[in-house]
Amino acid sequence: MKPQSIDRRHGAVGDPSLLALLVDSISDYAIYALDVDGRIATWNAGAERLKGYRANEVLGRHFSLFYTESDTAAGAPEHELAMATADGHFEDEGWRIRKDGTRFWANVVITALRGDDERLVGFGKVTRDLTERRHAEELLRESEERFRLLVNSVVDYAIFLLDVDGVVSTWNAGAERLKGYRSDEIVGRHFSAFYTDDQRREDLPRRLLHEALEQGRVESEGWRVRKDGTRFWASVVLTALRDSNDVHRGFAKVTKDLTDRKRNEDSLRDVLAREREAAEGLRELDRMRSDVVGLVAHDLRAPLSVIGSLAHLLEADWGALDDHSKLDHVVRIGQRVSGMTALVDDLRDLVHIKSGQLQVERRPFSIEWVVEQAVQDVLVADSPVTITADVAAGLTAVGDAGRTRQIVANLLSNAVKYSPMHAPIRVAANRVDDDVIVTVSDSGPGIPPDQQHLLFQQFSRLTPDDGLEGSGVGLFIVRSLVEKQGGTIELESIPPHGATFRFSLPSVP
Repeated sequence: MKPQSIDRRHGAVGDPSLLALLVDSISDYAIYALDVDGRIATWNAGAERLKGYRANEVLGRHFSLFYTESDTAAGAPEHELAMATADGHFEDEGWRIRKDGTRFWANVVITALRGDDERLVGFGKVTRDLTERRHAEELLRESEERFRLLVNSVVDYAIFLLDVDGVVSTWNAGAERLKGYRSDEIVGRHFSAFYTDDQRREDLPRRLLHEALEQGRVESEGWRVRKDGTRFWASVVLTALRDSNDVHRGFAKVTKDLTDRKRNEDSLRDVLAREREAAEGLRELDRMRSDVVGLVAHDLRAPLSVIGSLAHLLEADWGALDDHSKLDHVVRIGQRVSGMTALVDDLRDLVHIKSGQLQVERRPFSIEWVVEQAVQDVLVADSPVTITADVAAGLTAVGDAGRTRQIVANLLSNAVKYSPMHAPIRVAANRVDDDVIVTVSDSGPGIPPDQQHLLFQQFSRLTPDDGLEGSGVGLFIVRSLVEKQGGTIELESIPPHGATFRFSLPSVP
């Protein structure tokens, strides 16, 4: 700062008596002049009130009178005058002494005064009492220190501050214990370091800051990451900090480790889920028992009645029947027995599926061979049905060949059952990406859209009016066998244009 000078040629001083009255009237500031050696040359009312000396007690004395013994011994008064002489201006704060020996905290400004020729003629000194302000600052510092000590002593909670951008600015012992970072490792880094990769990709840290800023605070729970990469379940409270002018200054973040509670809750939920699952399993078994009883009573009783009637006719009219009639009766009995055997096999598979005991192999097998065998299983001698097969050469799947043969045969049997006589039935198989896709298409009446979701449910029969009723077990078993081998099955049908069942199996790479 350029040293001040007194330019009398241009009247810069004005009326000296008026200036003296102005200075003397100021009672909140000690304003006085020093000569070039630091001796007091003037004294105002503010100086008398602040320092306790009357003018006749202090004029001509060195201004070091107001300094503590340690400052005087260290040469502080002379240093301040030298700094003001060199720079034109010096400002400082420190303890000063009143006449009665009491101390006050002073803000001091010393200005070098120079004449027209730039020669130093003395110093102007302005002193203000800031003791109350300093006391308030000390109280604030003490309060902040006590709070800091309190926060640092908390080891069960991570308590720290973030700046307005989410960068860590403080760190307590609880944060180090919980997250594993020392203060020098984390202060200055963004708090997103505590979040998982997925949470950062979802921009969760930024969204939490935004929500806290909008609402004042936000609470959340979720997985967080320690320095060593391990995860813990955290309860987090994030609070936006604003000053008295409502200016956003940063965030306070409090984190607690609730991993043990989370494990206990998850364990309890698992236990309750298993109990519900077990209860539902018992209810399902009870429903299945009722359904099986009904199925056996209905689907086994009818063929047994037919077998009994045919056997009675053979016994009663054996001598009257010709060879053709006898053979026809035997064939019809055999057909009923085959149907009963298939039903019993389906019930056995159903029990294994529901009990989790169904086993399937996982090995490469030829799709072409499976389709050929399934077609032979379905077609009987002199059958009016035409089944065409279109299988890609060398197509190989990974799974259970016998169970896949059962799947294809079941779908072909349904197609034969519900297609008009001589209507074409087609089975095809090819590779799509990493799967083998097998389709079975018929020319039957199709499945109404509102009933298609029932097809793969156990003991679910379509309405008898559609002419498509069945035992309700076969397609449930088909779906279960497909899914057990890692595949999926779906239906496409727009009545009356037939139905297409399509299922997938893993292919050999």
